[in-house]
Amino acid sequence: MKIRNVLASLEDELSFPIDQHSVIEQLGATEIEAPDAQETETISTIIGHVGQETYASADELFTTIIGNVSDEYIGRKYYDDRGTNPSAAAVGPRDEADVSF
Repeated sequence: MKIRNVLASLEDELSFPIDQHSVIEQLGATEIEAPDAQETETISTIIGHVGQETYASADELFTTIIGNVSDEYIGRKYYDDRGTNPSAAAVGPRDEADVSF
């Protein structure tokens, strides 16, 4: 399943509030594709280590899933379209005249 379809699936398949055990029992084997579609993780793998006992809503469960996916689901690491890459930033004092607000 594409990650963009997860919330709708949670809303359709589950009744809330729901405990973590029931989520894993009902949808734990569901595979979620990484954006590059080369990697997948199951819902049980993603939330299995989370200590949360119950989820009050599909939004809360979705937020937990999104917050616990592996690095394969993240775009370019450390990308910031508002400035330079922190690893490429110059070391030393900066000329404050170059800063734009």
